Amino acid sequence: MKEIKLQQGGTGECMEEATELAKLHNIALSKALQKLEIKLKGLKFSISNFQFLLSLRKEWTSLQNMEGKKACCGWDPYRGLLSCGGKRTIKEYELCSNVSKYVFFDSAHSTDKANQQMAELMWKGTGNVTGPYNLEALFGHNQE
Repeated sequence: MKEIKLQQGGTGECMEEATELAKLHNIALSKALQKLEIKLKGLKFSISNFQFLLSLRKEWTSLQNMEGKKACCGWDPYRGLLSCGGKRTIKEYELCSNVSKYVFFDSAHSTDKANQQMAELMWKGTGNVTGPYNLEALFGHNQE
């Protein structure tokens, strides 16, 4: 979303309208799945709160010394313009020297380290991260 905002002359911050639409979608999806769970006996599902996971980037930034405001690769002050490799309309790009220090590789993709941390939270996380089941419970790996 940062790329779109910058191209429209914005500051590079996330687009509020798109973020709100994503939140509304998640609420509607959760309600629809809960209704379906009543109709289809035995249905189990897991929904991960991606907005919450992304909000953890502030925590990762401070606890693990990871950069959470700008991407590893791209162009502009946040490296939010998707131009890595110079094969798009915008040829200029900057590339960080250590991708493991970043939450985002480019404006659209989290780094492997950030993805690993999010996957671990989805696997064992509690209700603020994933629910009504985390993935470990959904797939029955926590049973004796």
